[in-house]
Amino acid sequence: MARVTDRITILLAHLQENDTSVRIQAIEELGGFDADEAVAGLVVALEDTEPAVREVAAEFLAERRSTTAIRLLIHFLGHDQISTRNLASETLVRIGAPAVDDLITHLDADDPDVRTFIVDILGLIGDRAAVAALVQCLDDPNLNVGCAAAEALGRLADSAAVEPLVGAMDRMDDLRLPAIEALGNIGDASAVAPLVERLATDDPIVLYGVLDALGKLGDADTAERLAPFLDADDRSIAETALAAVIAIDRRHGGRISVDLSLDRFTDYLFEGIRDHDADITDFTLSRLKRWYGNDVLRGLLGVIDHVSDSDLHRITELLRDVGYPAGKAITDRLKTAAKPLKLRLLDLLVPFVDDELAAAVTPLTADADPDVRQRIAHLLGISGWTGAIYPLKELALDRHAHVRAAAYKAIGWLGSDAQVECIIHGLDDKYPEVREAALGALIIIGGPHVIAKLTADLYHEDTERQRLSVMALGWIGEEEVVSSLVNAVGHPEATVRQSAINALARIGGLQSVDPIRATLHDSNPGVRKATASALALLAGERAVPDLIGLLSDDDIWVRYHTILQLGTIPGDATVDALLPLISDPQDIIKLAAAKALSGLNSQRACSALESLRSDENEDLVAVAEQALSQIGDSA
Repeated sequence: MARVTDRITILLAHLQENDTSVRIQAIEELGGFDADEAVAGLVVALEDTEPAVREVAAEFLAERRSTTAIRLLIHFLGHDQISTRNLASETLVRIGAPAVDDLITHLDADDPDVRTFIVDILGLIGDRAAVAALVQCLDDPNLNVGCAAAEALGRLADSAAVEPLVGAMDRMDDLRLPAIEALGNIGDASAVAPLVERLATDDPIVLYGVLDALGKLGDADTAERLAPFLDADDRSIAETALAAVIAIDRRHGGRISVDLSLDRFTDYLFEGIRDHDADITDFTLSRLKRWYGNDVLRGLLGVIDHVSDSDLHRITELLRDVGYPAGKAITDRLKTAAKPLKLRLLDLLVPFVDDELAAAVTPLTADADPDVRQRIAHLLGISGWTGAIYPLKELALDRHAHVRAAAYKAIGWLGSDAQVECIIHGLDDKYPEVREAALGALIIIGGPHVIAKLTADLYHEDTERQRLSVMALGWIGEEEVVSSLVNAVGHPEATVRQSAINALARIGGLQSVDPIRATLHDSNPGVRKATASALALLAGERAVPDLIGLLSDDDIWVRYHTILQLGTIPGDATVDALLPLISDPQDIIKLAAAKALSGLNSQRACSALESLRSDENEDLVAVAEQALSQIGDSA
């Protein structure tokens, strides 16, 4: 024990060293001792000139929570240095409930500042064991202590404090406002009636507090009593009354039935939305279905860059209900909007855009921002206004690829044969998104002119144009393109051949699959895979002999793909072709065969699949188990 005492003495001496690190190290070691001398040393360190030293000492004291630490910290509440007093207060708050009894014991301190500190600490700790003591402090001869007690009782939110606070509100004018605020914070319904009585006060500050407290209490019947104050000459009173009504309305899910005139509060409500006040936002948007005019529309459009996506969706729905006036208001607001707002406004304009509104926003095709120009191209395209063709052709020459892509799409939506030559130029663009947009526009326009152009492009000098043309012909999908696609099956480029086969399979209706059968021995494995898929889809059981021929293909992935295609064609011939493959030397082929047989649901396959259950390859075992289960379920 003497050795511990000696060490503590040495460490206390180190607290006087000039070196900050030495003092911190001493505090950290003192924090490991339970002796009162060590704790006292930590408390004394709260007076250190270095904030870092004081903070380390406070940390250990908060963890220690000893009676000695609590009492010494309370003693420091009367320290002549405000920084030390504040740190002692903060540490006591962190200690929490263990400090409450000692704090209450010192509420009779002679120094009113110390009493105020203690009351504040008790409120911040939030232990309801302090309620009775704090109630007594409401009658403290020092006003600061009484006001602090009211605030602390509001923090503790114990219903037992309601009656004493109401009494204090009646007895002492200077305590009235903090008592009212405390009643609002406690939230007990028994405070409603006495607060409603004080709505008749002549003191605007007290009235302000009563309105705010009634809003926090949230009693539905109170809303009607608050409504007359919305017409108050004092703007702050009127807005406080509205805030209280909003709080009550939100408490009851927007179901209060009080009729409110909101025209004078447009600025207040939309300022609340801009400030991201969730209650004001929800209240305002819920009321707009039956309350809107030019000021409201302008207000809505002024806050759309301050709301969440869900609230923006609500605003969009409201604007749709308004109809054309909303579209006109949006186009007017676009004239002065900055980029982020401008983009949102353009998105909002989508449901309303027509010839007139499209013409109104056309000047924005010259906007400096490419994202704006892209949005404008989209709007012009969906507007149906044929007068937009010329500005869209200008945008098709824009230096930004995403603008050009949007322009070509829009021309396709609005265009006719007359625009085909313009759109064809987009197929030469160096950016894929632009080429694909131009291709999409040609597909939308369709017709003999487009088909003729695309057919000619099958033998264009640029292989990319060839690929795009066969893709487009396939998506047009009309009978007129079949002959062009059949010709493309013999194209020199493998990608064109493959795309043509895929397109013919998708379109269907071929009188003969012979042109596709001719590619069974194509030099390109991708073409042969496409051939297998097309024959299975178009010829069904008649394709089985051809597909069996591909089972000896040199490319393992052609064989794998062909096996899976055979699995889509029921019949004994298919099963006969697949069963031997269960014994193939390559696992990937056995895997494909097992999958294909499971799709055919053939009992004849069970024996072969059973043999895979003992295979070393876990994937094969799993597929076999699944196939046998599927066949068993279908039996």
